[in-house]
Amino acid sequence: MPPLRAVCCLWYARDMKHEIFWQNPGYVIRPELKEDIECDYLIVGGGITGVSAAHFLTKFGAQNVVLVEKQYIGSGATGKAAGTLVTRGERDLTDMIKEYGLEKTHLLWNKTHEALRALRQIIATEAIDCDAESQDTLICGFPGKNYNNLYEEYEAEKRIESTTRILEGDELKKEINSPLFNHGVLSAQHGLCVDPLRFVQGFSGVVEKNGVRIYENTAVVQAINGIARTNHGTIKYKKIIWAIDVDYPSDDIRNLRTTIIVTRPLTSEEVMKIGFAERKKVVWDSRKNENYFKLTKDNRILLGFGGIVVHKKHRKTDPHFPHLKQLQGFIKRIFPYLDLEIEYTWSGHFGVNKHWSQGPFIKVSENEATISGAGSQVVCFMAGEHIAHKLLGKPSPSELYFGN
Repeated sequence: MPPLRAVCCLWYARDMKHEIFWQNPGYVIRPELKEDIECDYLIVGGGITGVSAAHFLTKFGAQNVVLVEKQYIGSGATGKAAGTLVTRGERDLTDMIKEYGLEKTHLLWNKTHEALRALRQIIATEAIDCDAESQDTLICGFPGKNYNNLYEEYEAEKRIESTTRILEGDELKKEINSPLFNHGVLSAQHGLCVDPLRFVQGFSGVVEKNGVRIYENTAVVQAINGIARTNHGTIKYKKIIWAIDVDYPSDDIRNLRTTIIVTRPLTSEEVMKIGFAERKKVVWDSRKNENYFKLTKDNRILLGFGGIVVHKKHRKTDPHFPHLKQLQGFIKRIFPYLDLEIEYTWSGHFGVNKHWSQGPFIKVSENEATISGAGSQVVCFMAGEHIAHKLLGKPSPSELYFGN
């Protein structure tokens, strides 16, 4: 007979749903392409990057735009993500200042905030039902060595943001009641939390309303000389955008595997006890490969692991059990006074640029563009705007960051 502890662990694992928490049962998948068509702009990929590119193309006057997705809108990295749209992306402010200098960093900082405001406005104006909530962000530090000095990060941000605060002691405990952290940087309204699947699917409805033709369950198997071939039809195009993230065939794109857990809903007393009663926050720690967590709209704790590089062909969809074990231990260390059952867990993949200091992987020629490895959904949105400007022959406001 196995020891009691092993039996409990097996029971605990069986009670988890090894599936993605985000669902959109009212969504109707569009028909696949079953004929030969023509377009001026073809977008391959129906995640946040592809839909954003479609949005900006039509916003800037492009017509005859087609978007194809090999499964359904949001079926890739976007719909498996945590739904934390934040201004920092994958870079700390101090790192950006070292890389770009103070003046350029401030311009990029403002551009990122502008993108986040634009996303909020789209959701509000178009009434996209995706549980959107504006939230503060809180980077937490541990006693001893951290990846970056949060006090330096605070001083850098304070020059730009008057409301940024450094927290210690009781001030920190009021925002997050955890024995694990002893200092943190609180940034007001730097985050937007959404159900990422419902958001991108709702966003696709907006671009479709603006004239974009969308085909789902339509994989491009070959694109050459202005002809894209799918399983049941061809698309003759003038310009093409590849927005397929980690599936783009380049050694510069690293495949990161990440895992997320979602707990049962917290009671109102528990929400108050952890310090989230007055305002919800997106929280992450200051380690190099950080964990992050937030409360969902229905007060569940969603906690994720930053990611590990795996082989591009690694597509196992079951949760990555070493990640899962690490996350189980980490959430217990954050809130040792809570008895938290984990109800959902899944793993996903997203791309990052091997040359991470250069931002996303972007290639642009006269008739073809590629966006991959953006890491952050806000940066994906910005990259979609940049590519639309470039293909339309317009100056891009994000030129100094994305180049090309």
